[in-house]
Amino acid sequence: MWWLRARFLLAVAVALAGSECFLPTGSDVAAAQTDRRPNVLIFVTDDQRATGTLQVMPRTRQYFQQGGVRYPNAFAATPLCCPSRATILTGRYAHNTGVTGNGPRNLDRTTIFPRRLQRAGYRTAVVGKFLNNWPLGRRPPFFDRWAIPENVHIDPRFDVNGTVRSVNGYATSLVQGFATRFLRGFESNDRAPWLLYVAPRSPHFPFIPAPRHRSSPVGRWRGNPAVFESDRSDKPAYVRRRSFSAAAGRAVRTGQLRMLKSVDDMVGQVFRKLRRLGETRRTLAIFLSDNGYLWTEHGLGNDGETAGQKRVPYTPSVQIPFFLRWPGHVAAGTQQRRITGTVDVAPTVLDATGVGPDPAGPALDGRSLLSDSRRRRIVLEYWRETWIPTWASIRTPRYQYIEYYRDGRRFFREYYNLERDPWQLRNLLHDGRPGGPDVAALSRRLQRDRRCVGTTGARACP
Repeated sequence: MWWLRARFLLAVAVALAGSECFLPTGSDVAAAQTDRRPNVLIFVTDDQRATGTLQVMPRTRQYFQQGGVRYPNAFAATPLCCPSRATILTGRYAHNTGVTGNGPRNLDRTTIFPRRLQRAGYRTAVVGKFLNNWPLGRRPPFFDRWAIPENVHIDPRFDVNGTVRSVNGYATSLVQGFATRFLRGFESNDRAPWLLYVAPRSPHFPFIPAPRHRSSPVGRWRGNPAVFESDRSDKPAYVRRRSFSAAAGRAVRTGQLRMLKSVDDMVGQVFRKLRRLGETRRTLAIFLSDNGYLWTEHGLGNDGETAGQKRVPYTPSVQIPFFLRWPGHVAAGTQQRRITGTVDVAPTVLDATGVGPDPAGPALDGRSLLSDSRRRRIVLEYWRETWIPTWASIRTPRYQYIEYYRDGRRFFREYYNLERDPWQLRNLLHDGRPGGPDVAALSRRLQRDRRCVGTTGARACP
């Protein structure tokens, strides 16, 4: 958006660059008094599916669904925690970040967007889950303040700005407390805009709600056609070998929804703090999940060792809640059906703040949601970590095409007409009927998409 970039040009020009920590001089503070770049607030939940979860989150609906834009066609490019979070932070697909499993070892940390914001004068903070297997005691790069817990829901240890200590309480409530504390610290010396990245571990397994929500009603759930799918002969073998019941799905749903009530409490408290500080209208806020989760659709579940309720290409695993709120810049209470997802967060933030991507860094694969550049499809991908094979997929609002690979060779395919079969019950490539869809062109397109880089040129991402 050229007018937005022009509006922020003067502020960007006076912002500090090249420093990992923002240490203002007197002239910097004077310049920042007219700095009207937006604050950035990002909520990332852990394993929250798009459908059937927001009904227990009235505050989240109030601030994001009624106060912002909803994106119903939003997807996790890789439905696994660490690759997805790397994509959120970089705006790049996993095949370009190198983070294909649940560890950040291959990530070039200089490519995360907080680096760009910090160097442009933003104060930056992260509360909650940063990247899987990030050790306590190690500073998260390009964050001025941080409060990162270990992966437990009750009485976790926290690394708070370099000091590791045990903190009593429920993890999501503790994340809420640190988030509001950091906001108060930002605004006590209002010299520059800020980035606050808030990532509770809820509603991740094990499903332990806060004490006040342990018996909260979540409403009845009768399942859906995919939960009761009786004939899975057209599915790959790893699906046919599992057979979790609707009762198991109901138990997972109940646990996740009770945990999400604490997330909703947190969202409400953070926005109350924003309102008291007078920063609500100045703040660009995004709410999303790192991936979805199955409630035993297609018989897939979690036996405690092999999590089969994500990592798979089916809709509840890859589709995520995604909202954007920016008063005065996006229309409240609206919906955009454009295809989007985790890969578009970083480009949107860099566009809104006027900072832009690093001209010397790698190209971004995502697109800003504030621009008119829209994709017709999104590429989804997963690399084998457990018993689920490596797969890649093309997803559009009308269809989904999936390929599975073993030793680099394709061995199974799926194709679903999502307009006629939204629950993905009939794989048209293995339905036993002649005259199935011709997917040769789709297969060639998918192979190109799996190697795509950036949004321009011969290898541009869709």
